[in-house]
Amino acid sequence: RDAWASPTPGGAQVSAGYLTIVNGAEAADTLVSATSPRAASVEVHEMSMDGAVMRMRQVTGGLAIPSGGEVSLAPGGNHLMFMGVTQPFAEGESIPVTLTFANAGAVEVQLPVQREAPMAMGGH
Repeated sequence: RDAWASPTPGGAQVSAGYLTIVNGAEAADTLVSATSPRAASVEVHEMSMDGAVMRMRQVTGGLAIPSGGEVSLAPGGNHLMFMGVTQPFAEGESIPVTLTFANAGAVEVQLPVQREAPMAMGGH
């Protein structure tokens, strides 16, 4: 839920995607990969602070989604990183993404392209 992707300004070949993943299953699951026909690769990245320097790196080993819980991929934290964007992400369109989970398998989602988070996400 609350899915969205950032538009790519003139010529940028990277973008970020955000959403909340809800696991209604009785078992924990792991997001193991993501793909999109609109990017050469999609990685799950995490952001952290090292003193005054913000660091971003790929999550290794997958992203754990607890049983009956949820994980938010949001600005300033974990997020999807679209690399090698094949066509600019324009406001108003949606980007298809396949999320692959260890237990749930492949799940297709659409990320609307917009400049800021959907209103529903504002209360988090």
